[in-house]
Amino acid sequence: MNFPSPQKVKKKKKGIGAGSTFLLVGGLALLGTFFALFAVRMNHRRAQNLAASHRSNNSIAYSLPVSTGREYPVATEDNPQMKRVQPPPVPQLRHLPSPPVRIDKSAKRKSFSATCQYPSFAKLFSAAELQLATNCFSEENLLGEGPLGSVYRAKLPDGQFAVVRNIPMSSLSLHEEEQFTEVLQTASKLRHPNIVTLLGFCIENGEHLLVYEYVGHLSLYNAMHDEVYKPLSWGLRLRIAIGVARALDYLHSSFCPPIAHSDLKATNILLDEELTPRIADCGLASLRPLTSNSVKLRASEIAIQNTGYIAPEHGQPGSSGTKSDTYALGVLLLELLTGRKAFDSSGPRGEQLLVKWASTRLHDRRSLEQMIDGGIAGTFSSRVASQYADIISLCTQQVEKEFRPAVSEIVEALTALIQKQNKEASSSVADKTDPFSKSFCSSRTRFISSPTFSYLSS
Repeated sequence: MNFPSPQKVKKKKKGIGAGSTFLLVGGLALLGTFFALFAVRMNHRRAQNLAASHRSNNSIAYSLPVSTGREYPVATEDNPQMKRVQPPPVPQLRHLPSPPVRIDKSAKRKSFSATCQYPSFAKLFSAAELQLATNCFSEENLLGEGPLGSVYRAKLPDGQFAVVRNIPMSSLSLHEEEQFTEVLQTASKLRHPNIVTLLGFCIENGEHLLVYEYVGHLSLYNAMHDEVYKPLSWGLRLRIAIGVARALDYLHSSFCPPIAHSDLKATNILLDEELTPRIADCGLASLRPLTSNSVKLRASEIAIQNTGYIAPEHGQPGSSGTKSDTYALGVLLLELLTGRKAFDSSGPRGEQLLVKWASTRLHDRRSLEQMIDGGIAGTFSSRVASQYADIISLCTQQVEKEFRPAVSEIVEALTALIQKQNKEASSSVADKTDPFSKSFCSSRTRFISSPTFSYLSS
């Protein structure tokens, strides 16, 4: 057997090794190139995904959608024609939250005044207009102090006279400002011939001013208890009684929930030039807790003077404002009958509270005749007086307030009483004079005679 020589074997092996090395190097280079291209493509795709995710997160978490309502033409690859599409939301830069800022009460009131819904039934006055109308709220225009603040006479730019009530408020929260506006909304809707009309208001720089029509500065209290005036006739007293009752019936029956006056008294009933009664401060009772401490102190002093009108259940849980109004109406009716004040601290101890003194006398004929005001005594029959006393007793029940009738029933009872009085007056032969034509005049007033009694039956 012949074997190749060592030199030949070496040459052959050398030739085979060189070719294999060349192929191996080429394959590795090709494979490296492939992996490099794959890595570049994956890095590019990852970068695109990260950018898209960042844009999406940015748009959702930190940006607000912006829409102009316009459409822009955009061409796409699958459809070379133009399409109408909505513009994408504009991304916003991410901002760190701002540190908390302390806002004072005046800033809240200012922002609220600029954005709140004001009543549409009343006019919005500026503080400058009311300053000019009241001569800077001068002392000469001050009409009086009430449980809600000072009251001033004003002359508006159109020449109309009005009354401006300045209500000093404590620092109100936004919720309390909204509550004040709700009260304005209700008060501005009140339209009744026996209620003083709210003309407008002003909420500016912390001021809370209400503008009312000017009725006159003669209150029922002045007409009844000021000695410069002659006594009101019985006809006028009945007219005042039924006017006040109709106004309360309007408050209790025309609104839901019913509006309670909660401060009915002789000083809150104004008499116009025709001596028609007009109730003031209707719908404002809920503002008392919002007033400043000085006004609350003044209101408590006034309340002591008006204790004669306050129902026994006042301040108790579950007490009804409308039932308290009925009680106060009964006190007014008693005041009109007797000519006495609801509360008189100067009188004997047992006679200071009018209701307490009169309650045991209303159903005794002789005592009832002695109770009647001397200025009207003898101008109406004992039957009319007895029926009038029955109405007072129903209104002023103290133990069972639930038995007090609704004011609508009081209106019906007074109407029936007036009809009986008219019938008796027309059939009277013994007395030729009209008992309802007593004059009501003084050196201070221009009221010469009472209106005719026929007005009462309307």
